[in-house]
Amino acid sequence: MAFGFGFNKQKVLSAAEKFVQQGKLPNAIAEYEKILKNDPKDLTVMNTIGDLYARVGNNDKAVECFKSVGDAYASQGFTVKAIAMYKKLGKLKSSLESVLRLAELYTQQGLFNDARAQYLQVAEEFLREGQLEQAVRIFQKTLEMDPENVAMRTRLAEVYVRLNKKTEAWQIFSAAAETLRAKGQLEAAEEILQRMLKLDPGSSYALLMRGRTAFDSGDMAGAISHLEKVADLDSSPDGLRTLMQAYLQSGRVADAGALATKLLSVHNDV
Repeated sequence: MAFGFGFNKQKVLSAAEKFVQQGKLPNAIAEYEKILKNDPKDLTVMNTIGDLYARVGNNDKAVECFKSVGDAYASQGFTVKAIAMYKKLGKLKSSLESVLRLAELYTQQGLFNDARAQYLQVAEEFLREGQLEQAVRIFQKTLEMDPENVAMRTRLAEVYVRLNKKTEAWQIFSAAAETLRAKGQLEAAEEILQRMLKLDPGSSYALLMRGRTAFDSGDMAGAISHLEKVADLDSSPDGLRTLMQAYLQSGRVADAGALATKLLSVHNDV
């Protein structure tokens, strides 16, 4: 970099370093800024100025420097260095913008767990502020990285409930419940099914799933209770079969026999 006529960078650097050693930080900042004025792309000096501003308690100026350095590194493809600068920035003065930027950088670097943590921080802040649509956008971003994350899908569904988007919430809840049941996580599946029934207390789908989940966990009384509430149970051979087995295991042989007859006559199946 060609400097202005008569500008001696090394001399100014030496003067700045001397001021730092003497504890005269404002003077050191003034010297370093002379270098930056002549060479705005000197990221090392800009970072040093940011550190000095932080030491004198001028966090706004420090953040401005760190952001400039971080953005410059990011634009040059030095993602790891950019991450370091944004982490530094966040310790001084965190903002939604900086946390989102850090999440994007983590994603670029393939650090998805770290990215998810940052996105969740932003989503929680949006929820606190009542910015529900923005929270939905962030939850969707996290699910792009981790589509099988049931906890995240459930949180998104809860936000949809608050937005009165019950269809969207229902679809997510039902998929999450199916996933949990398939994995044998029956208690977690039961919690989601209870939420679904709050949305639609008479839902045959949720009652059927709840009955099957209770049966799988060995709760025959619960299985019978839920399945007997299904309005159109006769149209579900799987539901009838589960109820029949629950009756048998509960010693209600006559009731089980009646269902076996119905399965044969209506569905040609037992």
